[in-house]
Amino acid sequence: MNEIGRALVIIAAVVVALGGVGLWAHYRTLVRQKSIHTEPLRPWPAVVVFTSTDCDACDPVRDTVFGRAPVEVVRELAYQGRAEQFRSAGIEKVPAVVVIDGRGTPVGVFEGQVSARQIERALRRARLG
Repeated sequence: MNEIGRALVIIAAVVVALGGVGLWAHYRTLVRQKSIHTEPLRPWPAVVVFTSTDCDACDPVRDTVFGRAPVEVVRELAYQGRAEQFRSAGIEKVPAVVVIDGRGTPVGVFEGQVSARQIERALRRARLG
């Protein structure tokens, strides 16, 4: 096999590997979404930002969401005084963001830092952006 053939095989292997990583990430997101209960998060559609008053990482996430999502569907829930709502929804960490479409299906579930691009994709899936 010549150098060009070897290079093509290497490129194909890298593409297949990256595709596998993307599928794994998508699978993990779907598994995570199945554990989110949206009934306590009505009304829908909604973008719910879960925060805590002692969470330094929550500010950038809040800013990202409020900068991208339509203000009429965004709600922030602070852990203080709402621990039961967190538990019943299946939220275990802050910051967290759940994007819910009009049928109550979570189309984006993010724990920890979330990028503007991730929020925008979830908003499109929920038909909110």
